[in-house]
Amino acid sequence: MKTTTRLCLLLASTLFLTGCGRNWHLGKWTLDRELTLSMISTPQDSGRNPGEGFLKDIVSGLQKGLSRILLTQFEGVEIEFTPTEMRRVRNGVGEARGYHIIERPDTSTVVLQFDDGEIITWSKVSTGVRMKLPGDVEQWVYFKPVP
Repeated sequence: MKTTTRLCLLLASTLFLTGCGRNWHLGKWTLDRELTLSMISTPQDSGRNPGEGFLKDIVSGLQKGLSRILLTQFEGVEIEFTPTEMRRVRNGVGEARGYHIIERPDTSTVVLQFDDGEIITWSKVSTGVRMKLPGDVEQWVYFKPVP
């Protein structure tokens, strides 16, 4: 009986630590540049009025350009989530930031608050995870598992 109990506990802890449970964000992630850029380039408003197109295109172009500049901070970065820290490593140099989960709006979304007070939303997607960029426009940076 003890062997069965130990086996069940081992299986449960393995699922928890690998992210198959509620903590799917745990693990190592790297920027999915192609997916992120394709999602930025996807038109957000296809049903617009003809008279507002030019100005909206200018604003949209500026947002896309700024988003691409923001992506440079994630180029070559490996992000690792442990149960209590987010570690960012680039070229062998990194930093660790403590965090805790402050909200789970649904089963595929977590809102994290870091020790410095910053709050970031992460979501699970079919290719990995994504992080919501701050601001009024809903834009996400996509990450895939580190091979």
